[in-house]
Amino acid sequence: MELDQQMAERLERAAAPHLWDERPVFCFTSDIDWASEAVIDDYFRRLPLDMLKLTVFVTHDSAIIQREFEAGRLQRGIHPNFLPGSSHGDSFREVIETCLSFAPEATCTRSHRAFEVTDTAHLLHNEYHIQCCSNVFTTLAPRIRPFWMESQLLQVPIFFEDGSFLYNQLGLSIQPYRDYFTAPGIKVISFHPMNMAFNTPHIAWMRQIKDSLSRDEFNHIDASMIQRMRNQERGAFDIVMEILNLAQQIQAPIMSLEEIYQSTVRS
Repeated sequence: MELDQQMAERLERAAAPHLWDERPVFCFTSDIDWASEAVIDDYFRRLPLDMLKLTVFVTHDSAIIQREFEAGRLQRGIHPNFLPGSSHGDSFREVIETCLSFAPEATCTRSHRAFEVTDTAHLLHNEYHIQCCSNVFTTLAPRIRPFWMESQLLQVPIFFEDGSFLYNQLGLSIQPYRDYFTAPGIKVISFHPMNMAFNTPHIAWMRQIKDSLSRDEFNHIDASMIQRMRNQERGAFDIVMEILNLAQQIQAPIMSLEEIYQSTVRS
């Protein structure tokens, strides 16, 4: 069998020393999860998009996301739902093509509920030219580096996810874990518009809101509901802003997922 020289070179480059081996490198991402336009608008207005280099994993058409993408204030990946009953389609191929219709330029993916099997990974890479994925959820894992999957997708694991942090009941501040955030490694930060807009204080609180709404009602949450139901105490939004403030305080590099991919393959 002929050697895949490009892949051999990429393995060597990935193993070489990188910036994230010496210091923390932050990467901000967001799973849109069918949030309404009012939720997305509220969420974006409260974030410093110009400095975040945010990658949003899209689930549907959004005029607001389209506007911010065209303004160069964010990048788009896809967030395919491969599970039964998906609004994206009934087959892996249909799901991928539906999501790419929302972001035709996408080169990164993160599946809803982190669903991934060999068939989806090979299809994404071989036929739809997706380059990297971020489907591995960790809880503040040390010294994260990207690595090559068998499918030739570059995997960039998540360091912090808002829902996971709340699920594991780690509190509503990152201060007890500051050393984890300031240690070397890639710090992919993942958060969701609903948790940001409503400032979720714990999993059951957000679950109650979601369970009280039909799919159509969820997709059309308006500004008045956000204002009426937003948690006014500490919550997920405060945690994410704390992370961003820490990254600024320690002058940590902020890289997009695309920049991490390019740095890995071209070092």
